[in-house]
Amino acid sequence: MLTKNKVSKYLLYAIGEIVLVVIGILIALWLNNLNTKYQQRFQEISILKELKEDFKLDIIDFEINIQAHKRSNASIDIILKNIKDNLPYNDSLSHHFALTTDWPISIIHTNSFDVLKSKGLELISNNDLRKRILNIHGQSYQWVKIWENQPNRNFYLEEILKRFDMLNAWNVNDNGAYVEQKIRPNDYEALKSDKLYKSILKSIKNDNQRILNGVYLQVMDTLKSLIIDIDNEIEKLNKK
Repeated sequence: MLTKNKVSKYLLYAIGEIVLVVIGILIALWLNNLNTKYQQRFQEISILKELKEDFKLDIIDFEINIQAHKRSNASIDIILKNIKDNLPYNDSLSHHFALTTDWPISIIHTNSFDVLKSKGLELISNNDLRKRILNIHGQSYQWVKIWENQPNRNFYLEEILKRFDMLNAWNVNDNGAYVEQKIRPNDYEALKSDKLYKSILKSIKNDNQRILNGVYLQVMDTLKSLIIDIDNEIEKLNKK
């Protein structure tokens, strides 16, 4: 009887030890899983903040480009009116001639998106938000690049160059600051009857207007909406 009692006590002790070990392992796994989820949530919030900042910088860049296209169109209107009214050349026109060649190219900020791709797109847990971010980089920004790199721009510039001594709308001074250029036509009087030149100016204005209203403003609206939703998602993740 004594031997049986000892064995029973030993078995109970052994089972208790096993149960404690199993519980310890389960608690360790639970804590590790909790820590992993915390780290993933921390990384997700961090990358969303970085994406948001890059999108804000892209909006600023688009706004700068919009102003450039507006200035270009205003200068085209002034030049065409001077030509139509058969007005004599004045030095202020050289500034407007230069601005007609201004065609800005956007600087798309992709650092945060590159980091996201390296970590895995699934890091963003919100499926809809992830798809919209992918759409911005995969479609909207590609659309901008296509419009900004139109082949007909080269034709316009080549033709304008035949009529002017240079084409730079902007230059950099000795201090590294950007300054507006002034260019003079080789023969201002000949421009008045130059149908191709006037047609090119009208085409440039048309292109400016399309990329301004049909591309930049639409992409900017999409980005502004996306930034709001990123803020909302960050707030939700912080509450988890």
